[in-house]
Amino acid sequence: MAIQVRSFAHGEWIAPGSGARPVASAVTGEVVAEVGGAEIEFEAMLAHARDAGGTALRALTFHQRARMLKAVAQHLNGRREPLYELSFDTGATR
Repeated sequence: MAIQVRSFAHGEWIAPGSGARPVASAVTGEVVAEVGGAEIEFEAMLAHARDAGGTALRALTFHQRARMLKAVAQHLNGRREPLYELSFDTGATR
């Protein structure tokens, strides 16, 4: 079963649409994911970035931003093995 890669746009997660493209494994050629093809409102994305994302980010100090980046790194580091498994389909090695 292929993973449906969702996009975060204008404050919500959007699943691939009817025009989604298949992504094949570089190793086996089998379809491992579906991406894109959904209607995304670009004006809504810009408005969300300006009104929500940008405002919230500018309200943070340098150290608060650094802590957020560290938290993301720790989150990803704690899930290394499943991410390695996904990356093998790109042809990457450990």
